Amino acid sequence: LMRRLADFLDPQEGWKKLAVDITDPSGESRYSQMHIRRFEAFVQMGKSPTCELLYDWGTTNCTVGDLVDLLIRNQFLAPANLLLPEAVRMAQEVTLPLSSQETLPIHEKQLAVQEKEVASVKPVLALSTEKQHSAPSCFSQENSDSQSGTTDFCNFWFHDLESITNNFDARPESAGGNKLGEGGFGVVFKGYINGRNVAVKKLVAMVDVSVQDLKQQFDQEIKMMAKCQHENLVELLGFSSDGAQPCLVYEYMPNGSLLDRLACL
Repeated sequence: LMRRLADFLDPQEGWKKLAVDITDPSGESRYSQMHIRRFEAFVQMGKSPTCELLYDWGTTNCTVGDLVDLLIRNQFLAPANLLLPEAVRMAQEVTLPLSSQETLPIHEKQLAVQEKEVASVKPVLALSTEKQHSAPSCFSQENSDSQSGTTDFCNFWFHDLESITNNFDARPESAGGNKLGEGGFGVVFKGYINGRNVAVKKLVAMVDVSVQDLKQQFDQEIKMMAKCQHENLVELLGFSSDGAQPCLVYEYMPNGSLLDRLACL
């Protein structure tokens, strides 16, 4: 299914229209031009920028309905139809301007609301059923007030993250390694800290993305997560900035990637 979505959106760079339309909980654009260049670099590697975009967006608790809304809003009806045909049918039938919606029959309004609710119940990225709100114990540095501004996040030593991920074992978890996946901004590894599993994202510089740009993205993500604590965001537990590559430590979600959720459809 992901490959079929990419077949629709990779040509003519349709994925870019989606990227610039995605916002974070504060209403600001999630992806800057630096992010767009990073996704573009995957084309040279023979990878799909659409898949990388959806993988990254899938680290928020967006729903399949959110993805369908995004596709319909940008007139990508064919790929939206792959996911929720009924939502596309409704979008095609309800073509009245906003100012005319009051003239809709009551049963049509109710049907539209029901359709929206149905589209919202299937998560793209499933949060763990029992979210731990208490901060994890840090086997590391003091909580940061460094370049990322004062936060309540743990500041981990890079060598400790190496230890809990078996030196960032790049073998897939299914093959006995620690790699959970990779997206537009780094590789994600599974680790174990003080009695809980975590996901460690190691940011990696790529073509057309300088180390300075990478550090800027690192700082922006921490600031955004500190500013926008939200139930629809994966919980950021901490970060590391003392090693060769910056890392972000998130809560671990079994079967939680966008690819996993789309594979269930």
